[in-house]
Amino acid sequence: MEYSSAVERHFAAPQRARELPGGSPGLVAGEAEDRTLHVWVRFQLQIVDGVVAAAGFQVFGCPHTVAAASAVADWLEGRPLAQARTLDAKAVCAELEVPVEKLGKLLRIEDAVAACCQ
Repeated sequence: MEYSSAVERHFAAPQRARELPGGSPGLVAGEAEDRTLHVWVRFQLQIVDGVVAAAGFQVFGCPHTVAAASAVADWLEGRPLAQARTLDAKAVCAELEVPVEKLGKLLRIEDAVAACCQ
């Protein structure tokens, strides 16, 4: 399978693939999985004054899923929580040139972020 340059870049060096320090003020976590799609994702966000001060993620999935989680974590940091709630997996899919048949996996990323924002 061929990957876009954005997918290759995020997959090769996912900058925010990390666990944020436990006990950090404003730390929230959310996860989602679909065993039929072989995908699991967990996001942690540190919310300070209504803004995502730090984002970290852990993921199990294909290169497209890893790259999308990385891109989403990059996008989240520094954004108001209200904007984080607007994450659109279809837009991420288009931005990274992920095949539409992988959208189900990227929707789990959207679900995990939504769980953080509740």
